[in-house]
Amino acid sequence: MDNDDTMHARLAAALQEARAMSDRGWRLPADATLAEAGRLLALLEPLGWRPPEIEVTPDGEIIFEWEAGAHGWLQLLVRGDGQLTHSAVLEGDEYGQSEDFRDALPDWAASLVARLMRLEH
Repeated sequence: MDNDDTMHARLAAALQEARAMSDRGWRLPADATLAEAGRLLALLEPLGWRPPEIEVTPDGEIIFEWEAGAHGWLQLLVRGDGQLTHSAVLEGDEYGQSEDFRDALPDWAASLVARLMRLEH
């Protein structure tokens, strides 16, 4: 399975889990959130990096997360509001910010993804 198929499969699995939890009060992601998740997948796929873990939160947000062992971790979150929220701990440095999310990875998010990719290679 290539990176593209793996990421889409992980998103589909996360959505299936959220559907199973909807009877416990979990909200399914709104169409706008799903559109942002699809846009984020399309931006991440060409990077050729390992696929993130993907999860739907009880509030219907979608989180893309990478663990990097001793180097730290990175999360990108979409909620359908036109923002990409990221948080990370990379080599002891903490980051957290929301940026406008349109047709490209926002500057800080792109920098954090690139930094984590370099740490793992």
